[in-house]
Amino acid sequence: MKRFSTLTGIALLAGLSAGTAVADVFLKDASEIVGTWQLETVSSSLKGPRIEENRTWDFRADGVIVTSGYNRHLKMNDVHEWKYQIVNGKISADDPGRPGKTIDYAVQEKSADSMILKGGIEGFYFFKKR
Repeated sequence: MKRFSTLTGIALLAGLSAGTAVADVFLKDASEIVGTWQLETVSSSLKGPRIEENRTWDFRADGVIVTSGYNRHLKMNDVHEWKYQIVNGKISADDPGRPGKTIDYAVQEKSADSMILKGGIEGFYFFKKR
């Protein structure tokens, strides 16, 4: 009986850990993301197929994001600027074209030279630091 309960416990723990989601990175303040980031790809899921991008996102210390580069939706180069702030450890940015609305992004993973954001319209945003 003891062997059965041990095996059952191991199987249960394995099942629980397989379903565990990766915890978001909690941002203390904007200094953790300030700088220019190259948006390389986007995807609707963390492990799904990715769509190539060629845009930069410049998170400025004054609470402004400037995005620039080729906009695949508009099929042209453009530049957009809007405000952001860190709220409850996440990036809360003005929603361009929708006054009073925000788009929230959680930092899924972050290192000194890469970052994955979760949220927004695309789902997941894969960046390299410039």
